[in-house]
Amino acid sequence: MSQRKKDFVTKEELMVGRTPQELVEWFDRKIQEITQQEGGKSAIRMREGYCKQLMEEIYPLSIFASWQFSDRNDVTLQPVIGSQNYDVLITDCAFVPPHESKLEITLALGDEYLKRFMIQKEGWSPISGYIEKTGTKNTGIHLTPRLGVRGLEDYLDKQINLIGQALEGKLQKEYETNTSLLIIFEDATAFDETDIKETLYRFIENKLETEQTRFLHLYLVSSPKRIFIKWTPNNTSHSY
Repeated sequence: MSQRKKDFVTKEELMVGRTPQELVEWFDRKIQEITQQEGGKSAIRMREGYCKQLMEEIYPLSIFASWQFSDRNDVTLQPVIGSQNYDVLITDCAFVPPHESKLEITLALGDEYLKRFMIQKEGWSPISGYIEKTGTKNTGIHLTPRLGVRGLEDYLDKQINLIGQALEGKLQKEYETNTSLLIIFEDATAFDETDIKETLYRFIENKLETEQTRFLHLYLVSSPKRIFIKWTPNNTSHSY
């Protein structure tokens, strides 16, 4: 009989309402706590148990919290784990009565999971290039790194495709009018951030000008915390 895997984080912990600073500090402490335990690094890499929500919902939220709310202590962020059509309830107490809005989080990371998988299997992963996966769980999975530096154009084409797919999936769903969308994408720090921002911003602007969207705001945030873009429908004061 197989032994049940250890739970490094619970659903109840994830769903506690916190201020932006409290959320960031809690996430950092939790990652440090988990990685210091036996099997903790593996659980995070392979998204075992609620480490999946920790890394795919709380981590993006912590980046968003630092950027969007800075050191504000009159905002509460409460993650909601489940099948509802939002991931975070945001309460802004700067308004009377407090203003509530919702945030949906999605990932546009492509084959990022293969890098985590390769680190788990081989102890390393290429910084540039890509990883070719062959085989199945039954026959055995083989990972082959294809090293090489992608050009800026290739990188942007890939990111636009991934972000477009993530966005298209969300545009097909029904959301309340006070819901915003946060998309996390993979950054390439070898390239100038201005070029990336301008290209992605133009893509979002062109895409959403021709699409019907009920999202209050659309946020694009890179996973290394370098690039932040905010787009608001029918508003000329977008920021990036």
